[in-house]
Amino acid sequence: MGFPRASQRVRSSCIATCFLFLCAACGDDTPVAPANEQVRQRIVSLAPSANIGHRGTGLTRPGHALPENSIVSFVAAMAAGADGIELDVEITQDGQLIVMHDDDLVRTTNCTGCVSEMTFDEIRACRLLDGEGQPTDERPPTLEEVYDAIPSPALINVELKVFGPDCSTDTTGADALVPRALEEVTRLGGEGRTLFSSFDLEAAELVKLEQPEYYSALLLGQADSDDVDQALLLGQDAIHPFFSIAAATVEDALDSGLQVNVWTVNSEVDMEANLDKGTTGIITGFPGVLAELLAN
Repeated sequence: MGFPRASQRVRSSCIATCFLFLCAACGDDTPVAPANEQVRQRIVSLAPSANIGHRGTGLTRPGHALPENSIVSFVAAMAAGADGIELDVEITQDGQLIVMHDDDLVRTTNCTGCVSEMTFDEIRACRLLDGEGQPTDERPPTLEEVYDAIPSPALINVELKVFGPDCSTDTTGADALVPRALEEVTRLGGEGRTLFSSFDLEAAELVKLEQPEYYSALLLGQADSDDVDQALLLGQDAIHPFFSIAAATVEDALDSGLQVNVWTVNSEVDMEANLDKGTTGIITGFPGVLAELLAN
């Protein structure tokens, strides 16, 4: 089973790479492929699956020295064989972006309080915790730092985090977060390798309203055909469902033109199962394990 997968990965890589380089080599008068198509073709080139490091090398956890959503963790994921990384981005009280998963700072840093109620400078003064709960030299990064540390053509999945009721404010909702994130990725020239995703329907829809040609995915828990319909209604490029998605739903999504990038696939058994279903990307806290599986 491993040999056909490796062959497929090489063959798809050749096809998609040729597509992208032909677009770039046709001359100034030839339009470059839209950003979402560049991302889609990059994922196709990595068949049978793109390998995306979840918050880098996974969640902050005992026995693991690298804090989640840190530059060192992102770099380590790429060194382990990832094709890209996944991160979470939130908006601060003063309207700036910070890479952070939780609504508050308690679990992952040596600070406390809601991200939405703190300024950018206040959060940058915090230090990320290692798996034993000890402060490291790492501070919550910016998108610019991430894009500088993870060079193209590596994929970057930017999950747009909208605050829950305990931390939500009138000025830090999806309508503030999404335009700011799109503006920053555009400024960094990263749109051709960026996957935006969100559980929040308003955020997912806003990506396509603001930038129709950027890649956007609807994040889901236990997905079914209704979720596929919802993603299509919102004009999305993909669904990002929980890893236990049914094979029939994967087929439905693929037949509808959506890519299917599953998240939190951390065991080799689950990786194998999703490869067999035909999912296009795997977001994992163990990119080294997936890289070895794909290489075999």
